Amino acid sequence: MRLTVERLKDSLWLRGTLPELEGTKRRQRLSLGLKATPAGLLEAESRAVSLAAAIASGTYPACGLPWDRGSDEARVPALLLAAEPDNLLPVAHWVDRFAESFWLGRVRTSAAERTWARIDTELRRLPRSVLLSMDLLVAVAGTTKPGSRSRLEACKVFKRLARLAELSGLEQLDALRTPYEPAPRELPSDEELRVFLEAVREHPRWGWATAALAAYGCRPAEVFSLLPSADGTGSVLTVKRKGKLPIWRTALVLPQAWFEEFDLRNITRPWECNKPDRYDSAIAKKLVEQWGRWLRRKRAGICLYDLRHAWAVRSIRLNLNASLAAKCLGHSVSVHHETYHRWIEGSDVAALALRLKDI
Repeated sequence: MRLTVERLKDSLWLRGTLPELEGTKRRQRLSLGLKATPAGLLEAESRAVSLAAAIASGTYPACGLPWDRGSDEARVPALLLAAEPDNLLPVAHWVDRFAESFWLGRVRTSAAERTWARIDTELRRLPRSVLLSMDLLVAVAGTTKPGSRSRLEACKVFKRLARLAELSGLEQLDALRTPYEPAPRELPSDEELRVFLEAVREHPRWGWATAALAAYGCRPAEVFSLLPSADGTGSVLTVKRKGKLPIWRTALVLPQAWFEEFDLRNITRPWECNKPDRYDSAIAKKLVEQWGRWLRRKRAGICLYDLRHAWAVRSIRLNLNASLAAKCLGHSVSVHHETYHRWIEGSDVAALALRLKDI
């Protein structure tokens, strides 16, 4: 929340860059009127959350400090007054409940562990000792940048937590949630990619994997399980299945000439992946990170997923059926259209223009 509780002699103060009535912001220190004791520190933390909520909602500084509104409420943080009577439990309690519900009936794979780690990253934004309320969730989510992935993920996770705690006002998080779309990347052309693959194919650790990723379009972590076939297809594990175990799917070499050109039947995997049918998410993650760093050193401005995206765009330009292309890539048709909509639309318009020439 970019607010700091400071101790000056025997008192606690709150310091941060706060808005002024005229619209400017100024670095300042606020007296909390609290003694530097453990109990005082807990209330100081609650007041910091209360102030952040007031700033996010636009009521501060016009209405003054939230804990000073009304003589009867002068010593009670506004955050606690707003909390629902049946849910007066600290964040730590509800985070533990969240973890229990997440793992209930779920296979504890390394992929699931990583999913929980991403959720826990958002939950760690919340101060554990403060009582959970919608004001708190809105205030903390409001500290993330609008339009960012952080804002999107925080709102999604906080909404799940709010549902678990049966908090009212879920629409406040919906209103705070802003659309997020990654900036479109400039993908290498097929000819640029072919020249690059020729240059790196013989690398003993990453050469085959890079060529296979570009030719089959699977996810980087899936390449380590890929079993190419001479007919231009291949078997590969689909690893992104929302808590389910990986399953095999059929992938396709595109263009077909790359199978022979880059000798994809001659497999040279990293030694950690000598058993491709035994997928381990933690090992795959570590390998993908190493591989990505190597690729960036070899070709500035290109990442592993650019090779997957290039396969998808290639399939569009070759008029491959979208449903079939989505199956080869291991995602749904809706994800395929959402991810590659600008190329799909461009291809459709170009095809229409070609047909109109004959009219």
